[in-house]
Amino acid sequence: MNDPIEVTTQPAGHGGPPHLDSNPALAQIDSVYFFMWPGWREELESNRWHWGKRWGRRFPVVFIQPELPQGEAASANPEPRLKNIEILSVESQAAEPDSLLSVGLRQCGQIAGHMLTRGHERPLFWFYNPWLVVPFLMLPASARVYHATENYFDFENIPEHWLALARHSIEASNLVICCSHGVARGLAEHTRSQNLLTLSNGCEYQKYSRPRMPRGKWPARIEDWRQSNRRLAVFAGNIDLRLDYQLISSIAIRHPEMGFVLAGPVNFASLSVQQRQDFNALLGLSNVRTLGRLPPEDLPALYWSCDVGILPYRTDMPLLVENGFPLKALEMAAAGLPVVSSLMKPLQQLPEAVTVVDSPEAFRLAVATHSRRVRPAAAREAAERVCRAYDYDIIFERMLGELGRGIQDATPQPGNLADFVARIGVRSFCRGLAGLRPMPRVRALASLTLIPNVLATQTRIPFRYRAGELLGFIPQPVRRMVPAPMRRLGRRWMA
Repeated sequence: MNDPIEVTTQPAGHGGPPHLDSNPALAQIDSVYFFMWPGWREELESNRWHWGKRWGRRFPVVFIQPELPQGEAASANPEPRLKNIEILSVESQAAEPDSLLSVGLRQCGQIAGHMLTRGHERPLFWFYNPWLVVPFLMLPASARVYHATENYFDFENIPEHWLALARHSIEASNLVICCSHGVARGLAEHTRSQNLLTLSNGCEYQKYSRPRMPRGKWPARIEDWRQSNRRLAVFAGNIDLRLDYQLISSIAIRHPEMGFVLAGPVNFASLSVQQRQDFNALLGLSNVRTLGRLPPEDLPALYWSCDVGILPYRTDMPLLVENGFPLKALEMAAAGLPVVSSLMKPLQQLPEAVTVVDSPEAFRLAVATHSRRVRPAAAREAAERVCRAYDYDIIFERMLGELGRGIQDATPQPGNLADFVARIGVRSFCRGLAGLRPMPRVRALASLTLIPNVLATQTRIPFRYRAGELLGFIPQPVRRMVPAPMRRLGRRWMA
């Protein structure tokens, strides 16, 4: 078991690592590639949003989206909401372990083709999705960072082969950033990584502490409550299986004088039959209203319109209790709201900003008694200091300092593919090679210094030649595990 390193955040003006411009080690980077889950365009402003935004201030950033059917050409388009960021669409991630290598190799070609087109020769890989482990390992990078926003080892019903991919991705990374103490503990218990670093989730302090006029139509939905001076409790985020709808209902029934505002998209597909019934019963209460998905720019105005922030999550899910650190906790606090949360142990480190309770009755009592209207000035100022200390700009600068120490004089190179092949087995590796299918037109992976010995022209390549072509960029330790007939075929056609 490995003990994760913790980096304690401090308020601005209390020192910290040097800025990128004075950190020569980070001159080794010329771009940042985010290996992401599909569905980015519908995602709320998540951790990935905040880290990508800050990387985009320094380097070109590419959000890789595995979303295309096999055979469709990769495409890249600007991310309209964030500066200096592109969305690169590549082939959809593997649906099963046996296709992991063949799909991954085609993804390698698509990603390397983008690198060649953009002239990116020293990329930093920023990793989230273990299904993309093949391009993560095979393509050369100045450094590899695994951003652990979840501890998947605490999830239920995840196949062992997938957890093995996650474990290998973590152990193959130069740095593993854990978004909470709970995530760090889980990864330390289940992996051999020596590079765990705890950098908790943060907030955009300036954005939430200075609200703008709202642009959406939602204010009309609660205007009568505001006119009558009703005290309002608010939750904003994904309305899904993680929320405790019975808890919210019990509080709303006990306190009809309060209004309860729920903002965010509802994911009915994730709800059980009982949860759907509980949610519908909740909506039937006269003092509960939903606003739907709001523009992210309107969230500060919503929080400033309310009196207490609530995080009513289920406590029968270990992954929440042990690892939970929702971004909205500090976002609400930065907007001046007292925040009440169900039990999430990582939030217990922020008692000045979040009141964490361990029972439904304690949650009800805290919601009934907390309000910005009666909050002492000292408590408000203490919460503000915490939010300033956890501003993403400060957290990002601290990450740069840690990362810079690990990539000094880094030469872009592939990861340890031999170790990966040893884990999945030579048979699985060979099945992956055999599973490659001919495509109408194949763009060779690259001729730049990143991937030598690969043809750099668009050409038709018969299927029988493909194994030989692949051998040109498979590392030597792995190549020795390939059966002799295949090696001879590769030498013949690469000559």
